Amino acid sequence: MTTTSLYGAARFPAVACLVWVCLLLGLLTPASSPAAALDFAAKRYKQAASYYNNSCSFNKSVSRNQWQECLRLFQKAHEAGPDHQEVAPKSLFMMAKIYGKAYEQYGMREDLKASATYYEKLTLLFPRHSLADDAMVALGKIVVSTRQSRDVVDGQGLLDKALAVYGADQAMDDTAGFLLNRLQEHSGQRHSGAAEAGPAAGNASQPAAHAAHINRPVRFWSNKNYTRVVIETSAPVRFKEHVLKANGALPARFYVDLFDCRIPPTYQNPVTIQDGLLKRSRAAQYDPSTSRVVIDLETFAKYKIFSLEEPFRVVIDITGLEEDPEVPLLFRQPWDKGKEFTLAEQLGLGVKTIVIDAGHGGKDPGAIARTGLREKDVVLKVALKTRDHLLKKGYKVVLTRSTDIFLPLEERTAIANTENADLFLSIHVNAAPNRQARGLETYYLSLATTDEEKQAAAMENAVSSKQLSALQSILSDIMNNSKIEESRKFSTAVQNSLASGMNKRYGNVKDLGVKKAPFFVLIGAQMPAVLAELAFLSNTGEEKRLRSEGYLDALAAELANGVDMYSRSLH
Repeated sequence: MTTTSLYGAARFPAVACLVWVCLLLGLLTPASSPAAALDFAAKRYKQAASYYNNSCSFNKSVSRNQWQECLRLFQKAHEAGPDHQEVAPKSLFMMAKIYGKAYEQYGMREDLKASATYYEKLTLLFPRHSLADDAMVALGKIVVSTRQSRDVVDGQGLLDKALAVYGADQAMDDTAGFLLNRLQEHSGQRHSGAAEAGPAAGNASQPAAHAAHINRPVRFWSNKNYTRVVIETSAPVRFKEHVLKANGALPARFYVDLFDCRIPPTYQNPVTIQDGLLKRSRAAQYDPSTSRVVIDLETFAKYKIFSLEEPFRVVIDITGLEEDPEVPLLFRQPWDKGKEFTLAEQLGLGVKTIVIDAGHGGKDPGAIARTGLREKDVVLKVALKTRDHLLKKGYKVVLTRSTDIFLPLEERTAIANTENADLFLSIHVNAAPNRQARGLETYYLSLATTDEEKQAAAMENAVSSKQLSALQSILSDIMNNSKIEESRKFSTAVQNSLASGMNKRYGNVKDLGVKKAPFFVLIGAQMPAVLAELAFLSNTGEEKRLRSEGYLDALAAELANGVDMYSRSLH
């Protein structure tokens, strides 16, 4: 008997006879409409299934020619409906199964590789079909059945996907649970049995009505000690985070379940980072109504999680272990007894890198004056000029935007964190219903207590009073931040420089002082962070000044002086 692989099948008399029969039955007639095409594909599959059941169901007596003919029929069915939501995945599964049976009978490695290829194709193209999890289990069995399977299946990649879809073995059927543990053993990772528990992926193949879906790939900004992850959904969702500490070979994991939410297959591909803190992220439809995003971490110390509106985003800030967590504090001098020292003062740290954030941009114009002058244009000019003044003073400066582009609020602080910035300065101009309102003010992150602070925060955050109230409750949980006091001192230095400097230069500039408010753009900053409101566009006199390049340059010079004053105060 020949041992020719199924790949290299020759023509056989049975094939010719079958072709003539199909022609007589009209099965080879091209479809003339989409509906006819679907019907034609279904007929093709039914024909192939009939041949398999009648000729190939008992593989001990099946010849290689019969395997090849059966394979050809399912290939034709797949070609007739490659996008058919039933015919295509079922055909792929049967082709994989046929190659697998041929491998069991003849032991040819090419057949095993072909079987794995079709199983994997099914999981990638039709991840929500009821056969997708069966295909994944079959792939796992191929991995664990041979020690030399790397040229057949990527065992580590399969494990990543299995962990995202299945989770732990506790809530899975016996076959899937056993397989997951065997896969982890094969990849050098032994599962503890207490990880992300959940039902098998097959449940997700049954569509459910969801109020929301993840509407873009999961975004992240990361360095060796900080990661910000943002999950954006089409509507507000309930979510719950979980933390799993490292256990043996398994890394620390942070994962978020989003309820009544689905994730399209397009956004389920694992992302490998390997930047020192974040190892990889992956996402999957955990069950018919829950999406899960999992983050594998090299190190883990603490996290913060909160949500933003319009569009709805879940924001996660994860901090790793410091390289030297036990840094000794400097001794205080007797004359400093009772003084509240900030961390930077205690360590004698200076300021090297400053991130300047020009508010709004792109599709978000910010406040608009009656004459059409837009906040986004004014603050960009001031940011560029401030950068130039700070560069002359010897600082390193990073701009969140240097052109008229839109940046989500959460991305701005993430840029500062990943740049390991020492200071974060966000530049804005104000507006108010009262057109007599004027002056400049500087904010640091805290709970708003006055109506003016709440109004400013609601406007810059572009939220309603109800959403601002929810934000304040979130902030109460994340305000234990060593940078709050430093931010207050930073804002004082900036405000003093702006008020005194601009009054000396131009006069009649109202000092509104240092204030506190829950600005989205400041949440999660790992350095002293402030937001400066330089004037009121709604005030005719101040709007006129903001049209002057000289006035904008003066504002920029005083902002730079405020940064320099704060930096010098740390020594």
